[in-house]
Amino acid sequence: MRLDSKETKKGSGPIPVTAFVDWNSQMRNAGVPRGDPHEMAKRTLTWISRIIGRVLIRQAPAFQFNVVFRLYHGWYKGWEPTENYRAITGLEFDFPASGRTTKVAFSSEVQYGHALLAALPERRHVSPRIHLPNTWCQQSGDSPRVEKMVDTALAADLLEWAREGRNGWAIVLSEDDDVVPPILTAEAWMKPRGRCVLLARARGGDQYLKLDGLLVEVQR
Repeated sequence: MRLDSKETKKGSGPIPVTAFVDWNSQMRNAGVPRGDPHEMAKRTLTWISRIIGRVLIRQAPAFQFNVVFRLYHGWYKGWEPTENYRAITGLEFDFPASGRTTKVAFSSEVQYGHALLAALPERRHVSPRIHLPNTWCQQSGDSPRVEKMVDTALAADLLEWAREGRNGWAIVLSEDDDVVPPILTAEAWMKPRGRCVLLARARGGDQYLKLDGLLVEVQR
């Protein structure tokens, strides 16, 4: 279904879009094999930029978009950045064209979910200057590392983004149903202002959730 918000008027300039990306799920969707972290980061960025471009053009083909990424992942092991974080922050961003169009532009000012949109400045640590260290952690001494606080960080930021009435659209890339409650709430706050939120995922709909107009299924 194509969306026509009050903002999408010809001559009004590109529509700003904030993309809230669950990085781990998008590495899987992109089919990225484990190996060189720099190559993994590059291939995943290529995947998500193409998917976002296709989704936006499908929704409003007559308009242009400027996209900012917020990426959510286990970026810190204790106080130390992970290999994945060092890899992605070391990349020079050269996003591919979305299909055969130049209607979707991507900002190189990539943002990361360990620095929350609304948490108080005094909750940031001195070094590193983030709110959420140790998002790639061990729950016991010999257990494998797992992500912590990642989904809830995405949810908190999406709700703050919607509550503050920021211009533009929001698009969430995640395969986890845990993002659905904040998306439904964000929709209720955004829709009266003529803005929209979208959920892009590969696994399609769910018989128990009413996601018509929110869900855009993407192909792996």
